[in-house]
Amino acid sequence: MEFKAKKIILKDGTECVLRSPNRNDAAKMIEYLKMTSGETHFMTRYPEEITLTVDQEVKILGDHLNSDTDLMIAAFINDDLAGNAAISCSNNLIKLKHRASFGISIKEKYWNLGIGNILINEILNQSKLMGYEQVELGVFSDNYKAQAIYKKHGFEEWGTIKNSFKLKDGTYVDEILMGKIL
Repeated sequence: MEFKAKKIILKDGTECVLRSPNRNDAAKMIEYLKMTSGETHFMTRYPEEITLTVDQEVKILGDHLNSDTDLMIAAFINDDLAGNAAISCSNNLIKLKHRASFGISIKEKYWNLGIGNILINEILNQSKLMGYEQVELGVFSDNYKAQAIYKKHGFEEWGTIKNSFKLKDGTYVDEILMGKIL
């Protein structure tokens, strides 16, 4: 599904454009994924695990644009990809298609400007319009800042997966499962 371009003003007065990324953003998206995956251990993948080609990313972005169940919204500041959020149908089976899975990331240099809150609001609004009844996510148990933001937006803790993530140094981190009934 396509999210039409929308200009917003961030906390510091900077203009930001929210829109669905398209094929022209594919290379930028790959670099963004590598960068955000290297800035914190809170991402599912390490930078070296992002091995998408531009053609593969073009297909992924096109699939999102042409989908009735998936949506991606990117935040651009002066043409720099600052943040990205997406929802996708958990499963298109009758018993499960009321559920959407949610993910979000923001480049570190753009933290604390309100981009995350804005993207979450937009995703939740779009989720309702798309007919979803609940939105679910997983968050690292030591990512307290993200958990607080999600709770601020009405997400509740629904469970924990012990040792869900094993970091390169051999330590384990639990995953907190959160959800919001729309």
